[in-house]
Amino acid sequence: MDRRIDLSNLDLDRAATLIAERRPTWLAQGLTVHPPTWMDNDAEWPAPLLTDRADARRPMSLGLRITREDPYAEAMLVLYAGGWADVDHIAAGSNDVASEYVEFDDADQFGPLLDRVVAAL
Repeated sequence: MDRRIDLSNLDLDRAATLIAERRPTWLAQGLTVHPPTWMDNDAEWPAPLLTDRADARRPMSLGLRITREDPYAEAMLVLYAGGWADVDHIAAGSNDVASEYVEFDDADQFGPLLDRVVAAL
């Protein structure tokens, strides 16, 4: 499986907007939406996770964690500017972790993935 390296493939700021648009609905559903995290491509390794977008001058990734307490459920998504996402989630009522690798041509394609994963929570 080839992963794309070019950081200009996806607009991570657009993806952050897609998250922000959905956040009120998720909160109303009883989910906890943790602050998005950013990783700067130009940071020394190991690159720190940043919670302030302004601190990521050249964002390499955008991470998101969403949880539910009862019944317990959790999703962790990391969208990379190169054009892919790594997703791990535990659906409500399950003990199994589902993992996915998804490629995108456009940041707007991240919205349906968010909707599908959150629906499992």
